[in-house]
Amino acid sequence: MNMPDRPVFELFRVMFPGDSGRHVPGAKETNAAECLQKNFRHLDEIDALLDGCGHLDMGRDLNGFLKELRGRSSDLVDSFITHAIIAYFSDPVVSHALTGKRSPLFPHAVSMADIDYALLEPVIINCQGRVDV
Repeated sequence: MNMPDRPVFELFRVMFPGDSGRHVPGAKETNAAECLQKNFRHLDEIDALLDGCGHLDMGRDLNGFLKELRGRSSDLVDSFITHAIIAYFSDPVVSHALTGKRSPLFPHAVSMADIDYALLEPVIINCQGRVDV
């Protein structure tokens, strides 16, 4: 699980830190970065956006950080986020941790009756009214 040392992959690691208590791997413990690198052609553009941010202190307020990036290039950042989610949840290690099966969660239909939906609580809490929950 070798993730290149560049700002876009630092952001990717922060976006998907994992949860050791629930045995959900972080992005750095998967091959998801390879998938992202293969399928998202604009990594250099994201690096350029991040270059203007100085030291990446995104872990403290990731949602605020991503919102700032969207202000600079909303379509590009939205596309990056989508590709990052697909890359992470397509990784068999992540799928196995969440469902007990090796089949990828995305883009294939997978029955997830046993998934721990408590993992989504931080997402719902941090959505700040952007969606109907």
